[in-house]
Amino acid sequence: MTPELWGFRKITTRNYPVLGANVSASTQQLNIDLKDFLQKEVVSRLLLRFSGNIVVAGAGAGVATGRDNPEQLITNVILKTSPSLGVISKNNIDPRRIIRMGLFDRGYSIKAATVPDAAATVAVDFTLPLTFKMPGSVNPVEWALPLSMFESAILQITCGTRDQLFTGGTNTWDVSGIQVQIWADYDIGVAGQFHVLEEIQRQFIITAAQSDFPLATLESGYIYTHFMVTTERDNVLVNDILNGFYIQSAGRIWTPQGDLNALEIQRWNKETHINNAAEPLVTGVYFIPALRDGMYKRAVDALDARLDVRADVTPGAGTTRVLTLLARRIIPLGLQAVGSQQVPGA
Repeated sequence: MTPELWGFRKITTRNYPVLGANVSASTQQLNIDLKDFLQKEVVSRLLLRFSGNIVVAGAGAGVATGRDNPEQLITNVILKTSPSLGVISKNNIDPRRIIRMGLFDRGYSIKAATVPDAAATVAVDFTLPLTFKMPGSVNPVEWALPLSMFESAILQITCGTRDQLFTGGTNTWDVSGIQVQIWADYDIGVAGQFHVLEEIQRQFIITAAQSDFPLATLESGYIYTHFMVTTERDNVLVNDILNGFYIQSAGRIWTPQGDLNALEIQRWNKETHINNAAEPLVTGVYFIPALRDGMYKRAVDALDARLDVRADVTPGAGTTRVLTLLARRIIPLGLQAVGSQQVPGA
């Protein structure tokens, strides 16, 4: 019998960790070691599916926080490997960024129906994809996660309840009917060199207008292949905070300072990365596709020099104005994996 070369399967199902009917409750964490289920596979994508019923009771509705409903019941996702190789594979990514980056990875958006804060039993079913094998790359599998290289790969999912989505009011939500399924898309028997991939999320509070606000947290030692900026006022995505986004290092200038390029970046995104004509320009979301023609060697090289990334910002009204930067970066071809095959009959 010829062994399979790839697979797609549900590797585990867990109960949602927040129990009982609550107006608000502390977040709880699920910790899942992928190595308990996959040993030598090369992970292309993980799909985190949340499905089941939410029981809403009472007659005291609250006010929406402005976060993505229902996806931001999940506050963040982290994937840590051991050895770490100096990176956190998925470094504190939240659903708003996962959903918006998915738009540019696939060319259209996927968003679940909202859950109202009104007495009812509401079915929810949404998926958060974690991407490794990179769409648009000349050799996508170089970006995948070869589990044979690691002793552990701990997926941490932080789960919340009603108070992530609504403030005030007296309604209770019982979210314990939700199940968390982890699905894996993987390849088998792939050998060769792989990038050390890290996806990071950094937040900046905007308090005053500034034409050169520094986003000074992007370290050297990497090639940066994707940048996505989102801007929010009181948790709601808005289009009037970012005026321009500028990248340079060691005398190299990718997007020059002084161009008020934010709105044109959105139009550029629709021209190059959206394949659904009905998809609108995405309010408060700006994507810089640095993976040029699928070749990482033409991306933003910061192997030897720290990036100088700046934003032209205007806070405007509201209480809290937040600029969030999501970036994908690699240590190119930093892993050498030996291929493995399933032994027939084993």
